[in-house]
Amino acid sequence: MRIIDQTPLISEDGSINSINRIKGTLQYGFSWYPDLQAQQQAIDLFERHLGKKFTLIRNHTLGKSKITVPLILIGPPGIKVIFVTHLLGTYRAKGDMWGTISGGNFKEASINLLKRTAQLGKAVRIYLDRKNFNLPEGIEPILLSINPGLHIASVRPIVRIVMSDAVDRFAAALAQEPPMMSVEIVHEIAEEIINPRPPKQPPEPEKKQNQPSPARDKSEIDFAFEEEDAPATKTAPPKPRRVSRPPVKKTPETYFGLTGKQLAILGILGAILILFLVLFIIGIVLFT
Repeated sequence: MRIIDQTPLISEDGSINSINRIKGTLQYGFSWYPDLQAQQQAIDLFERHLGKKFTLIRNHTLGKSKITVPLILIGPPGIKVIFVTHLLGTYRAKGDMWGTISGGNFKEASINLLKRTAQLGKAVRIYLDRKNFNLPEGIEPILLSINPGLHIASVRPIVRIVMSDAVDRFAAALAQEPPMMSVEIVHEIAEEIINPRPPKQPPEPEKKQNQPSPARDKSEIDFAFEEEDAPATKTAPPKPRRVSRPPVKKTPETYFGLTGKQLAILGILGAILILFLVLFIIGIVLFT
């Protein structure tokens, strides 16, 4: 099996040193390194059964988008987009619902691995559709568990789930499936994902004076998970709000920097102080 590893911060021998591990954790989150370890275990299992006709692309970002797909397995039977999880515990996958089960109670998980896996498969399909690849069997998204401590109770989930004890059988069965495309097409798809060709530009007609420039080429790889962009709706420009100035307060007249009220208060306090001094002097005179 041909492996094209696009994992960032990884050494040539496939290892990650402690410094890069810290960098990756800070940049991609705490699940980054455990996910890489789970991916490597899955890759080791695939290599036992899949030959040179298969190509595995690991942690590749599609085109100019910010969509990084963990594993894209391309072979004559078709294309599999695989999300490998390192989780353990008891989970339920029902339709597009994903969560934990504790004491018989279901609690929806903060990260829905079913929807994430389905979206990754959709992203790869849109990417290849825009590259004019007609895939007879489409693309199959797969949520793969490598940890035997994970149990998933599944009821018609939106993606295929492969448990840890079935990974060997899954890979062996994949190698025996009838081919749907040639090995040349497999390599061509892999090459188009890794090294996309620039879109072909049609010959430009002679421009007339004052002719507007053509619109931006829409074949650029700049998409999210939705196939079609919502039509832009024209909205009336908001009316400008009139901002009235606050009324200017008339400054009161001052005497030596003090207002009339302040001078009156100081006069009262001074009179009280003089009264206390007079009483104090009278008390001293009478009792001496």
